[in-house]
Amino acid sequence: MKGRYSGRHMTIYGTIVPRLYSIRHWIEETSKLTPKAKHCLKVVDWYRMHNRNISLTSRHFGLTRYTVREWVKRFNKTGVMGLNDQSHRPKNVRKPTTSWDTVIKAVNIRKQYPSWSKYKIRVVLERQGINASASTVGRILKRRGLIKRKISQKRRKAALCPKARFPRGLKVSQPGDMIQLDTKHIMLVGGKRFYQFTAIDVLTKIRVLRIYSSESSRNSAGFLKDCLKEFPFPVRAIQTDNGSSFQKEFEKQCKELNLAHYFIYPHSPKQNSYVERSHRSDEYEFYQQGNVCSLIDVMQKKIKQWQDIWNMIRPHQSLNYLTPQEYFEKWQKGRLPTKDVITLQT
Repeated sequence: MKGRYSGRHMTIYGTIVPRLYSIRHWIEETSKLTPKAKHCLKVVDWYRMHNRNISLTSRHFGLTRYTVREWVKRFNKTGVMGLNDQSHRPKNVRKPTTSWDTVIKAVNIRKQYPSWSKYKIRVVLERQGINASASTVGRILKRRGLIKRKISQKRRKAALCPKARFPRGLKVSQPGDMIQLDTKHIMLVGGKRFYQFTAIDVLTKIRVLRIYSSESSRNSAGFLKDCLKEFPFPVRAIQTDNGSSFQKEFEKQCKELNLAHYFIYPHSPKQNSYVERSHRSDEYEFYQQGNVCSLIDVMQKKIKQWQDIWNMIRPHQSLNYLTPQEYFEKWQKGRLPTKDVITLQT
């Protein structure tokens, strides 16, 4: 650098260091590289510093010769930026062959009935003389942004992780082979609610009852522990509906205890018929008799008394008018005329 001073002004003359611009350009380009591209650049540099030996480079980095050759080719063709990930889109992309008439009608039906699935829309299109598969309708809706992402992901997750259902024709021949669990909503004055958690043994009809202020999965997990303590026999399998009460912490608890947890099919309460029928008895014989209180401690005592009445005092027609406790004791001693076997229906 050299300069000239005259009065109040100073003029500076200078020259650019040779190849300084190319170095700055190189630094700017390398700063835009992804971590993977930087690793590719490291491989290419090592290759160039070792007599451009592809075999030696591939052995040194544990890569195939084809990979190293491709990286070198991309570097020679487009420079440093060519090492960044390229688009993986196929060269020959399938172009839509669906007619515009089908697209327009499918979109109009979806907008008119937003909650209808692609299967229903396919049927409506077929009525109008248009033959289109459900997959085609689904692609049309996806391209037009007419699929709710959350619902779609939920359905996909359900398909990838199906819930366990009890085997068809499962036979219950011993107490504890199948325990059905469910919750019953108790409406109090002022709109407040309590929740009755019920567990019933399918064979003996012995029940465990509790009252909670919410039907959270944490309460369900705590209720399950109480059931395992109170049932006078080991529990081998349980069955519940698909509600959130029997997910998360409850499911985790089942896995920790190595308990088989079966779910009923959606909208099929008849598969949980034993616990559902017992709730009907609760309504007529317990709650409609004035056993409702807004204090949860009082309700807990009342439901425990009702549990004892159900298990030890109330005759059950399905048990030939024995109490569940009497039936279980006779089963233990082998005094029943025949060993009852219940086949669960799906």
